Amino acid sequence: MVTATTSTMGLGLACGFASFLATAGILHLTGRVERQSPPKPLWFSRWVGIAVLLLVMAFAEEALFRWFLIGVGSRWIGFVPALLGSSVLFTLAHRPNGRLKYLTVMNLTLVGLILGTVFWWWGIWVATAAHFGWNLAEWGLGYTVSGEKVRQVLPSPTIRIIQGEPFGPEGHWATSVVLYLVVLVMLRFNLHL
Repeated sequence: MVTATTSTMGLGLACGFASFLATAGILHLTGRVERQSPPKPLWFSRWVGIAVLLLVMAFAEEALFRWFLIGVGSRWIGFVPALLGSSVLFTLAHRPNGRLKYLTVMNLTLVGLILGTVFWWWGIWVATAAHFGWNLAEWGLGYTVSGEKVRQVLPSPTIRIIQGEPFGPEGHWATSVVLYLVVLVMLRFNLHL
């Protein structure tokens, strides 16, 4: 593992944000996204508060699932078993947010593998930045952040619902496409160098 710099943290944030924007673009092209107005407007102070909450949530998940389960766990069982175990537990931790269909499980596990690799290559701050970038873009565009049950806690400036997908973007094939492209880019350019 290496120490994160401001530029790698910025890159992590930008990559997470851009990855969700790509997902949102694909979702828009499918024509299965319904946009609604929120019941009440979201004031700037509330927006900032939710953004801070998203950052804290991303850090807490990265601290548990990457720093502890991979960083500490790899000393006992090795990197690959720690990475796989962390990804599975990350997926299971999202179960209370909504029903996990096959595609949701696959996507959440893949996110766990990607963020675990980012953590291993660049550290917790870059993994947190990437995780936060994805969640911030997802929330800011009005999608649920990992499940519809979270919408009450994280009211967004607009509401976008994917028809037939109660978990949200993480349960849609658009996310699968983007995540596989992220993996290909990471493998192709060997980005940890």
